[in-house]
Amino acid sequence: MIIMRRRSLGSISECYSWKNALIVSALILGGIGLFFQRGGNNQDLGFLLQAQGSSRMTSTTTTPSIRSTSHANDQNSLLTTDTADQLSAANAERRDFYEVASSTGTDKVWGPRRLKECLQDNSKCVRPDMIAPKCRTGAGHFYHTLYNRWLGEYSTDNAEPFQFLEVGFYNGRGFDAYKKFLPRAETHSMEIACIEPGPRAEGKWPWGNFASKNPNYQHYLDTKQLHCGDASDYDFLHNIWTTQMKRPDAPPLKVVIDDGAHLAQHMATSLFFWFPRIEPGGVLIVEDIQPIAEANNFRTHVLPQVMKDLHFCGDPRFQDEMCFPTIQPLLHSVHCEMHICVFERNDQPAVEYSKELSMPPKNTFDAASCLFYKPEAKASL
Repeated sequence: MIIMRRRSLGSISECYSWKNALIVSALILGGIGLFFQRGGNNQDLGFLLQAQGSSRMTSTTTTPSIRSTSHANDQNSLLTTDTADQLSAANAERRDFYEVASSTGTDKVWGPRRLKECLQDNSKCVRPDMIAPKCRTGAGHFYHTLYNRWLGEYSTDNAEPFQFLEVGFYNGRGFDAYKKFLPRAETHSMEIACIEPGPRAEGKWPWGNFASKNPNYQHYLDTKQLHCGDASDYDFLHNIWTTQMKRPDAPPLKVVIDDGAHLAQHMATSLFFWFPRIEPGGVLIVEDIQPIAEANNFRTHVLPQVMKDLHFCGDPRFQDEMCFPTIQPLLHSVHCEMHICVFERNDQPAVEYSKELSMPPKNTFDAASCLFYKPEAKASL
């Protein structure tokens, strides 16, 4: 009886050690997942991985192999060491957008450094009169957290090949960052400044070719990665899409980023032309959705109507109607951080709309015509 009791106590001790090891591993892996979801970087990840390694060594010295237990086939209830290794490796392979973008000098990640300096010395604030502290950094943005969260899965060396489009090359620092961050992407960018110089009234560009300042400018042109033209013009968009991107051998279009003129009309054009053409599960990201005169109507008119469509049910009692019928059937989610939003595609196939349906409809900048119930509907509530 004494021997049996000792064995029982030993089994209980082993069981507790084994379960504790699983709990620690699960907590650490959960922390890693949350860590990446919130846009953490690789340096901070090292601490989590070290902690996981320590817990794994403890579990192997005090408990039998998980595979040798009677629960080995229950893959839904157990977290094996191999699984932990695979998940950790997959996360560790992800690049950190802040580190990558800092190396190219793009303003997409200027925010953290500028904000720190601004809060320490108000004279270093670009816009010191702003109430929201982050707005005092001017063009210094904080986009790295969103890009790590939404594009992290595409940043690994073993990601499936996909197509990427940037609207608004400018000086190419952002494009250079995307190319480093997304090594498996077939990259494309559009820019109006590299068209023929001359009067704007003649369809030319009078303000200089700032795209040519990029060291890789000619290479991007020669390899058909940089497309010169007006990205708010349907004919230009359709031509590049059908002749350069929608090829039989092309990978699926998964990511489109609008960082163009920051004009509300142009931002809306990117939404209505590109969102339906993105493959299921892909994303359209629109930057610089901020309260400036040029972009403000996208924030105050377009975005609220898309949000209404996201929750659309079509309840006849409320005369509920879609605001944007070409967007709503393809929309899975909308996620925003300060001055940047992600429009996520659902699992419906990509759609090739006509010219009329590929451009912003008449209610695009008339949110009141769609957002609110009609008087007769209100009376029946």
